[in-house]
Amino acid sequence: MKYSAYISGIILLFTFVAGNATAEENDLNIVCTNSILSDFTSNLIKENVSIDYIMPSGVCPAFYDTTPSDISKITNADIIISFGSASMEPWLSDILEYNQDYDLIECKNMGEWNIPSGARAYVQYIAEKLSEIHPELNETIKANTESYLNQINETASSLQETIRTKGYQDKKIISMLWQKDFLEWLGLNVTYSYGPPQTLSAQDEINVIDAASEEGVYVVVDNLQSGTSFGAKIASETGISHVIFTNFPGAIPGTDNYLDMITYNTNQLVEGMETYEYKQGDILTLENQIKNLETERNISIVFAIIFAVLIFALYAMYKRK
Repeated sequence: MKYSAYISGIILLFTFVAGNATAEENDLNIVCTNSILSDFTSNLIKENVSIDYIMPSGVCPAFYDTTPSDISKITNADIIISFGSASMEPWLSDILEYNQDYDLIECKNMGEWNIPSGARAYVQYIAEKLSEIHPELNETIKANTESYLNQINETASSLQETIRTKGYQDKKIISMLWQKDFLEWLGLNVTYSYGPPQTLSAQDEINVIDAASEEGVYVVVDNLQSGTSFGAKIASETGISHVIFTNFPGAIPGTDNYLDMITYNTNQLVEGMETYEYKQGDILTLENQIKNLETERNISIVFAIIFAVLIFALYAMYKRK
């Protein structure tokens, strides 16, 4: 993304004024590329800090287009925290040019943040890097990190217990690839996973439908940021439930932070599983009703035949007299 010198000058003038106003209110200005890194960071430093993020929670990172306000955020940032991935943040390198004095924390190749073990790894890494940049905050960051990790552990145990209590461990489901690890961490049996829908070939789609049609598959789980129409199609064609997860907090009401997000996703899964079982119960009831009707029909036919035979026999005896 390249701007003309004139436009850039206006933007930089705006951001300089905005930056001066911000500096009077906050000692430290941190900008993250997305809401998950922002949430992790906000649990580590809570006072005398401004923490913001660039990418809206509901969009796919790879397809995001930056805006002038993003340049304003970057220009005024003391610390910038990113995934450090060209595929996830292809737009970042261009706007970093607008800030000549910042510290960069890159969470490179750290894997899935959805699962609690992944989240803990991100939190510990960011905490370590923040302490290196601002050693005077080391004790505060250390205490906040310990507290937040305990919250993650407590929430994780509660969610796994929910799945166990409901009896859904090892139940079969189909999943978008980005949610596979989280679902398996919960204890589900992900029998098939698929990549971003726009990358799927016709044969790939057939394979997913075949997998979803297997006996005992309860749910297809879509990832909001990757698109949800494909999972809806699979559910419609196979009769299983369609569930939508988010992998960035703030994209759906009630998912303001990481802990809310994984709780929301788990609750959505449970509802989807229950809906499938309810539908299967209705189908079983209808099948039993049909069987009963067929039985009643067959009995009626038998009685009709017997009655006809008796009438014929009586008629024959009458004719012999």
